[in-house]
Amino acid sequence: MSELSHLLEFRGGNFTVEMFASPAVQAAYRVMLEGDHAEAETRFRRIIDDNPRDHEALAGLAVCTAEDGGRFLTAEKLAQQSVRLAPKSAAGYIALGYIHLRGSRLDEGYRYLMKAKHLAPRDPRLSAGFALYDRERPPVIADLSRLHPVNRALGGVRAGLRSPAQRAMGLACLAVTVYMASTFIG
Repeated sequence: MSELSHLLEFRGGNFTVEMFASPAVQAAYRVMLEGDHAEAETRFRRIIDDNPRDHEALAGLAVCTAEDGGRFLTAEKLAQQSVRLAPKSAAGYIALGYIHLRGSRLDEGYRYLMKAKHLAPRDPRLSAGFALYDRERPPVIADLSRLHPVNRALGGVRAGLRSPAQRAMGLACLAVTVYMASTFIG
């Protein structure tokens, strides 16, 4: 079964509720999420043959290309073409983020996912990318297991501090804690 399907916990078509793609593209995504990458790739190619400017289909084809055989350079070119066709759409950026994460370029992948989140914060494909990012990056304390309770707690805090506003709030809380600790000690 596809890693994307596992990460999204795909059930009964809930995935496409927030997508603005055509029904044919949504059906191709469903096939891809069910794990049949060859069939999904065939469907995406058929859609692209009919409409070469369908950026959603190009993004889906890029993810299929990366998933099935790990052809990351080809997948990246397809995703970049999707971005060029529709720079205000999240689909290409999500594909670029996912491809970079699968290729172990975590910082670049995260940057593309954040760009996509800015464009379409409710796109369900983002959760797969962020779940993959959280799974691939090293644990907070490298000497402990990823499943150790301390790493799990710190990882939750780290995941909660994704946006600049959340980071500012975290720094403010840290400053208050340090101030209170120095007041009680000194």
